Amino acid sequence: MVLLLAIITLAFRVPNTNIRRNRFHVPELGGSIIVGDIPASQSIEINVDRRAAVLQLNQRKLTRAMKQIRFDSRKALELLGSAYQHLAIPPDEMHTNDEMEWSYEQLVDILYRDNGVISDAEPVVIDGKSTSMAIEVLCRARNVSAAMILLKRSVDGVIYNRQLREKCQEQTSAFWQDEESDNNELCTIYKSILSMLGRAQSQSTSSYAERQQTSAVYSSLTLHLLREHIPSVAQIQPGLQLYHAALNSLGRHGSHDAITKLLNDMKDPSPDKMAYQIAISSLAKCGECLDATQLLHQMRGKGFSPDIVCYNELLIGIARQAGRHQSGKKSGQDPISWHKLALEILKDIESQRDLATSITDQTYNSIISACGKEKAWEAASLVASKASNCTISKNSIDSSENDEQTSSYFSNLDTFHKNGRGNDAWWEIAEYNCGERSIIVGIQPHRNPKRNGMSLVFYRDDLEGNRVKVGRLLLKNDRIPSSMEFYFSSIIGMEVNSRVRGEGLSKVLVAIWLDICLQTECFPRAAMMNKPLISLVLSKFGFIPDDGGCKCVLVRLENDDDEHTFGLYSPQKSLDGALSHRVLRIQNIKLLRMLPDSSRQKGAEVVIKTTFRHPHKPPDGNRDSDEVQVERILLKDKINAALNLTIDTDMPTSGSGSGMKYCSSKDKLSKAFLFF
Repeated sequence: MVLLLAIITLAFRVPNTNIRRNRFHVPELGGSIIVGDIPASQSIEINVDRRAAVLQLNQRKLTRAMKQIRFDSRKALELLGSAYQHLAIPPDEMHTNDEMEWSYEQLVDILYRDNGVISDAEPVVIDGKSTSMAIEVLCRARNVSAAMILLKRSVDGVIYNRQLREKCQEQTSAFWQDEESDNNELCTIYKSILSMLGRAQSQSTSSYAERQQTSAVYSSLTLHLLREHIPSVAQIQPGLQLYHAALNSLGRHGSHDAITKLLNDMKDPSPDKMAYQIAISSLAKCGECLDATQLLHQMRGKGFSPDIVCYNELLIGIARQAGRHQSGKKSGQDPISWHKLALEILKDIESQRDLATSITDQTYNSIISACGKEKAWEAASLVASKASNCTISKNSIDSSENDEQTSSYFSNLDTFHKNGRGNDAWWEIAEYNCGERSIIVGIQPHRNPKRNGMSLVFYRDDLEGNRVKVGRLLLKNDRIPSSMEFYFSSIIGMEVNSRVRGEGLSKVLVAIWLDICLQTECFPRAAMMNKPLISLVLSKFGFIPDDGGCKCVLVRLENDDDEHTFGLYSPQKSLDGALSHRVLRIQNIKLLRMLPDSSRQKGAEVVIKTTFRHPHKPPDGNRDSDEVQVERILLKDKINAALNLTIDTDMPTSGSGSGMKYCSSKDKLSKAFLFF
């Protein structure tokens, strides 16, 4: 009887697996990407869904399998080729046992070799993630030639797909709307190749001359890919990420002249902060500290502020060069006073308010080392004294100031009613009456409010009369350095209780914060935003994203298999790794490689990975107080619309109550809200 029950159970379990596999129309991992069991008369849109399903399933399987492979390049290539037929490499071309060092001409010849491996009438799948993981295995095995073959066949696959699109334009356009996705996947592969060329080194038994020759080969190949192969063969405009990878690769090989020339030749796109910092760090490690210093001044002149890590990298390079005569182009001149250059850089750091408090022991140690090597003992003593005073200031003086400020801050909070104890304590500052249940607004300081700011917390009574926390906003308020005392209130993050999501509370919470900003006469802005839903809410209140962000389309999903509420798609680049798993899980977002047909007209444009500013900002030389007042009125109208209030009386348009009601005067509210 038991055996009979077991047989019946297995009979019902096995078909479920087959049903799931047939549902996605994907092959086994050992099969081909070219699925040929669909009739020719079937809808072309189904083939698009099949490509996406193949990509999703194979990435999941290959990721798990590739993580178990470390140096076995043959196994990695066989695994990738079994999943994607156009990437299958014959064993005699894998070069897994080849110990020879390939020349530049031989590697470039692989990129332009005519293989003709794709002959099917359906588009191939371009899997950037899995191919990049295979390239990582090849990097550890120093198998550069096989990586070039993978790149060649990936580019051939993208070109082949484009040719098919041109032939089928008359039939339908829906089938070819994923061309941007192919380009994003190919850029991921290019980035892995550029990174590999920077990390792949000669064997440890090679001589210095052989290692230098290998570095020259990989540097030349890096420049060839970026300047010729990517724009001309792949017909893709290299983005900042590819330039970053190329600069980093050149820096690892000490190609300082190529770094400087590549950075100066960057026009579209123009160099950003990261590009400058990579170049400065690379030049400093190569001993080209004068060129690195010039780049630092050039970077500052274009409005970019280097961080303390970049300054430390430059100072470490200067300390290494201290006591030496500058060779090469400076050989006919007097020795350079490196310690004076280091002291000038220290003055530059101290002149920047944000960096002055970030100076580390490494900063002072590098300058002291440069002074000591050039026997500038007096200067070394002054820097050592400054370092000692800074340590004392951080450990004692700042501590006493923090204690005094914190004590004054909590005395300002005594005006308001306190709830809770210890770290859970918060103080009521306002109440928003929205009809049946009011929302209580409170201030909750962080453990270190001077550094981390505070939170606005929001509570309301549930149906049983218990007060429940519905959300919070993370804020940091800063004084604007100017002749008049203005403050910025920056939103850092927002959290809405999972039990009340879907009620539109995020818009209400942001509106309450903005109303407090108007009450305290501070100016709102937003820190770096990585959450698409918060970016969407901010855009509704007129916030403008700063440059450098990633433009995405946020859509509401219908009948999603994984029960995701929202989908996020970027037409610019792949979003893989752009958002953490925690953010995706909390906001219930699914990353999309293309927009569903039902959502193409319903998506909302959002910008992530950037800061936001608001038109309501302090007066300056181009704007007077009247313009500021107009911006204030416009913002107040949006707040009233979100809170469902009338413009004149701050009363709800329906129901009874008093709208926004503050628990103290404007002066006391400002002291409590703007202190940190």
